[in-house]
Amino acid sequence: MNLGTARIVIILALVVAGVAVLANGFGTGSSATPVIPGGNRGGGSASSPSASPSHRATHSPNPAPSPQVQGVKVSVFNGTYAVGLAGQVQQKLTADGYVAAQKPADAPSKIVSKTVVYFRGGAAAAQNRADAKYVADKYFKGARVALLGADVGSLVSKSAQIAIVIGADYKPTA
Repeated sequence: MNLGTARIVIILALVVAGVAVLANGFGTGSSATPVIPGGNRGGGSASSPSASPSHRATHSPNPAPSPQVQGVKVSVFNGTYAVGLAGQVQQKLTADGYVAAQKPADAPSKIVSKTVVYFRGGAAAAQNRADAKYVADKYFKGARVALLGADVGSLVSKSAQIAIVIGADYKPTA
């Protein structure tokens, strides 16, 4: 066998082994419950220590957390030239049960065309994302939901779970 054929055989063997590992998982040697961002809401362990590999249950990912309103801390920024818009939006949100994490303020840019609802990452990222998606759907039709990054993050209170940058597309909801 020449060197090129040997390389192909080795690569194929590695691919087959990789597929076998992925198809069968990495074993059930530990009975510890895995740490999942946002918490383990199911209450049980990820796999039964007594289950044999051939009778392992198929695990579906944790369902998305239910959105929360009461106590969710929000920061609101005005990315338009409309005076007082961030304050009006924040007042509506707090009347509905959200908590102001800071005073409403202007966004870093006054030429924001589309509203964006940001959520804070970290251990509670899944819950924060669910909350941000709910806020976007209820108050800002068509708003993008995105992970809070450096572009706005430096302006947002550390306690805020959601930050909203209002764009020119904003239409107040009833």
